[in-house]
Amino acid sequence: MKKLSLFLILCFLSISVQANVYEHKATLETISKTIPQMGNIKCKFKQEKILQNIQKPVLSSGDFEFKKNDGVYFYTTYPIKSSVSYSGKNYKQINNVVSAISNKNFSNLEKEFDFYFEESDSQWRLGLKPKDKELSNYLSQITVEGENYIRRINIVQKNGNQTTIWFSKEDL
Repeated sequence: MKKLSLFLILCFLSISVQANVYEHKATLETISKTIPQMGNIKCKFKQEKILQNIQKPVLSSGDFEFKKNDGVYFYTTYPIKSSVSYSGKNYKQINNVVSAISNKNFSNLEKEFDFYFEESDSQWRLGLKPKDKELSNYLSQITVEGENYIRRINIVQKNGNQTTIWFSKEDL
């Protein structure tokens, strides 16, 4: 019983902490001072998609790579092997967000998003809400969390679908 109570308390705290980022509107200057420059990134990822018409979450995992001058790549190894480049026009938002955070250059995102930010100790949380009309038709918000590198990205769409990606710096 104690384990269940502790689990419920931790779930409640994580939900309330995540909601708080959108109570802290931020400037580019504040964000740039806090988030470290990361450059190229190679790590493992785990992804969970919650789709409104499907009862079970869709899970995948594999290797992630961000190349500063090339874009974002997901090399999925589970459940099926595949590779996806997010450097193309169709996936420009995820590429732009990772690129902006890694390079500490948020000016490209300023036209499309309002910024929210909070930090505690060495951890930071960046919230992005679309202000661009076209983008806000299908996207509700993007929350990015990290320390020295991006640890988690959560994307919530207008239709209720949600994608969460966790990154870990395990040896590749």
